[in-house]
Amino acid sequence: MKAQEKNRIRIKDFFDAGMTKATEISRRLTIPERTIYRVLKSISDKKSLTHKKGAGRPQILHKSDRNRIMALVQHNPRITLNECRAKLSTPIAKSTLLEEMKRRGLQYRQVVRIPALSQLHITKRIEWCKRMRSQNWSKVFFTDECSIWMNSGKIYVWTKKGQPINLPTFKHPAKLHIWGGISVMGKTNLKVFTENFNQERYKTVLNECLIQEANALYGNQWVLQEDNSPIHTGNAAKAWKQEFVPHQIDWPSNSPDLNPIENLWAVLKKRLLKKRFNSSNELKEAILEIWNTLDPEFLKPFCLSMDKRIRLCIKGGGKKINY
Repeated sequence: MKAQEKNRIRIKDFFDAGMTKATEISRRLTIPERTIYRVLKSISDKKSLTHKKGAGRPQILHKSDRNRIMALVQHNPRITLNECRAKLSTPIAKSTLLEEMKRRGLQYRQVVRIPALSQLHITKRIEWCKRMRSQNWSKVFFTDECSIWMNSGKIYVWTKKGQPINLPTFKHPAKLHIWGGISVMGKTNLKVFTENFNQERYKTVLNECLIQEANALYGNQWVLQEDNSPIHTGNAAKAWKQEFVPHQIDWPSNSPDLNPIENLWAVLKKRLLKKRFNSSNELKEAILEIWNTLDPEFLKPFCLSMDKRIRLCIKGGGKKINY
């Protein structure tokens, strides 16, 4: 029963009890007097207090069309509104079709590209997660590389109608590569570079940015996490790490969703979108400024999310987790 109909019944109950003044009923029920007057008039005219459903606006889409829309979307999730309209038996406006999509809980969203997981990848991920359920993550340094393009985000500005909006653009926008690591106790130095990464450069980065920081925080008890890039797993890099890295952890292939530093890269990129840069040097300075102000307490939840990531991966049958 709707609230309006309940109020009409409550008003009638007061009327039947001998209270006929609208002002008094309004004060008791905290309902506007105009509503009381309208209901009392219906009572005096012996009209029904039950709301009669009107004819309403006729439905533009028939049930068959609604079913057809869902069938089209399920068959081809990439179908556009115009393509969908062309396949319907009833001519409808794009806005009507969009409303139907919304009513069905559908959104036209950008596809996020993720590494393809074969059945072997999925099996290995489950095996790895089950094996790592008892892992102590408090001394693990999660590391990764990331690329950042200058002024890559969409820009919105307030402007008057007809006023041109011009911003300088670059045919080949500057791109910087970064490498960093985080742990429960703190972070490594951040390396920003433009050159292509290789095993020799990777060894230099680990030596300059990780070893001293990790030893200062954990002594000789820290653990290195890295993905399975050939730069990380090549013979030269492997031999160097055997000498200078006390402990390493294996990592399942195609699994950036399990690495908490990926979420930190997203935070960093989002903060960079709030600024505009005229040169790669300005971009580099902004990246380092953000990194240097990251507090260990801010980083800790990222690293301690591993147990939950593992549970989600096992629960999801080894498929990509949304984290």
